[in-house]
Amino acid sequence: MKLLATALMAAAAPLWAAEPPLIVHYNERPPHHYTEHGVPQGPAIAKVTEALATAHIPYRLRGTPAKQQLIILQKNEAPACMLAWVDLPGRDDKGKLSEKIYDDRRLWCTKATPDETMQRLNAALLK
Repeated sequence: MKLLATALMAAAAPLWAAEPPLIVHYNERPPHHYTEHGVPQGPAIAKVTEALATAHIPYRLRGTPAKQQLIILQKNEAPACMLAWVDLPGRDDKGKLSEKIYDDRRLWCTKATPDETMQRLNAALLK
């Protein structure tokens, strides 16, 4: 009986529940995004995490220097997003850009990030 209940719960779970967390890399750029007492802070962090939660996208925030973020984008080994990059000519060839987070800054995601994930994230950012 317990096995049947577990199987039914697994079958009823939405597909996004099984997604691995999307890693969102950010660098220190106060007051927009920064780390305080080991916790990511700032209005850009709040907007992104709210959009990810609204879109039901599991995530992890990771403090990563900008140069390392560029290496992650170039390698394109896994879904990941870099916080607060500007949409400049040629960047869409190297990754996927989200809707604006603040000013002209966006998430710049690896090409390995599924289009469906980007669509859900962008819809949530536009709300």
